[in-house]
Amino acid sequence: MQQNGHIYIDIQRNIHKTPGNRVIFMHTVRKTVILRIVAEKCFNGAKMQDIDIMTRARLAELEYCKDKPAYFVRHYCRIESKDGPDPIIPFGLWPGQAEALESIASHKLSIILKARQLGITWLAICYAIHMMLCKPGATVIVISRTEDEAKEIIRRAGVVLSHMPEYVGPLYSMRPTSLSISLDRDGELPRVIKAFPASADAGRSFTADLIILDEWGFQQYAEAIWQAGFPTINRPGGGQVIGLSTMRLGTLFADLWANSAVFNKIFLPWDTDPRRDIDWYLQTKAVLGEAIYSEYPATPDEALMMPAGAFFSEFRRDLHVTEPFDIPCDWRRYHMMDYGLDMLASYWAAFDSEGNCYVYRELYQSDMTIPAASKAMLEAETGDDIYTRYAPPDIFGRSQESGRTRDEIFAQNGVAFTKSSNDREAGWANVKDWLKVERDKTGREYTKLMIFKTCPNLIRTLQSIPRDPKRPNDCAKEPHELTHAPDALRYLLVMRPKQGNQTKDKRTEMYYREVEDFLSYGT
Repeated sequence: MQQNGHIYIDIQRNIHKTPGNRVIFMHTVRKTVILRIVAEKCFNGAKMQDIDIMTRARLAELEYCKDKPAYFVRHYCRIESKDGPDPIIPFGLWPGQAEALESIASHKLSIILKARQLGITWLAICYAIHMMLCKPGATVIVISRTEDEAKEIIRRAGVVLSHMPEYVGPLYSMRPTSLSISLDRDGELPRVIKAFPASADAGRSFTADLIILDEWGFQQYAEAIWQAGFPTINRPGGGQVIGLSTMRLGTLFADLWANSAVFNKIFLPWDTDPRRDIDWYLQTKAVLGEAIYSEYPATPDEALMMPAGAFFSEFRRDLHVTEPFDIPCDWRRYHMMDYGLDMLASYWAAFDSEGNCYVYRELYQSDMTIPAASKAMLEAETGDDIYTRYAPPDIFGRSQESGRTRDEIFAQNGVAFTKSSNDREAGWANVKDWLKVERDKTGREYTKLMIFKTCPNLIRTLQSIPRDPKRPNDCAKEPHELTHAPDALRYLLVMRPKQGNQTKDKRTEMYYREVEDFLSYGT
């Protein structure tokens, strides 16, 4: 029979009368499978009689879907719904989701900045399943923040696959575990999706066809994961990466979004969900306040605003970050550090005669012994006349094993430190006071603390370290990686360092004018 310009036949009909045509499996109506015959060559010469009619139809449909991921998702993917009477619904793509899917499919590296609750994790899972079904032997690696979230990804993939009777069962058998699913078919390599919690070595040992980095901006070890994961897909002509997240400033995700020229950038605003109108937005804003700009941004610029819950809400990149310049010789210089085997965060700061502070050098490196750290710091400060070096009190405590203190070992290696205060709340109050933005008589904004842009980890962590939910005057101690650089700054500023010489050296007097002109340029 013929309907709407298409020819339909029941499976009992003999389709061998249409040799060379492509058979597309469509859907089930009253338990009778309907086939649509489209005059289009396919199957790469496979003999139709060698495969039963339903298998032939399914394989032909997958061939058709191979470069049409949006078609595949609309017709074959079913997902959970919390908004209606049916717990499982077809994934009817919104226009923004469909555009994102097509953009992902046409790029090797994609980074997705999104508003909350737009179904983009479901979208990435369905794209992964599309790849698994259309590519024999495909391996998909998903990295999530925690093991529970990794298990949730696999559970969702299981939901999609278990509601795909067109392929799972008749064509492929599914072998699920809590952190992986394998699709198997006789004579073919297994197609696998595996999920891992974020760790420095996550996914390192696998060669992947697709890596999905879920909530990338909130993953611990993001830099190490990227360094380990990218080589697993970096093959000529193969492999993809999808990194998706809401914005978190000071992270690898934020840096790649702002600065990378290699990533395909996809932004999905709050109204990607067509059910959200302006009344919904205004009601949500009334509840969230300024947090709405990071949770439900309308533009990428809104997403890059200081997120709610950041401890240093005073920090502004446009005021606190400056281009490097030569430090005048009559400015007083200090060296401060936070030390552990997990991270050496070492910084150098200079104070001018007006009492302004410029953090001008950064040494930020993990797995450094005291001799190695001492050598690196001495090499970095060659030629600097350091007034005082400050370090945290814990390095002055004696080891039970050796009876020696770490500051003694530093001193023996040429770097002598003065003990700073570990009063956290007083220290943070000093840092926030230095970060405070003020206005001069002309209304121009200024701040007493500026950081050279060559100190990226201090800038990153000041922007993103959160407030302790139980101690409003303290920052959180987790994620721990975010604490090292701010701690080093605290160890300096809590000691109320002295300003540079009041009488300017004639050789450097011109610097003051040049620096002032430089910092006010364009304001």
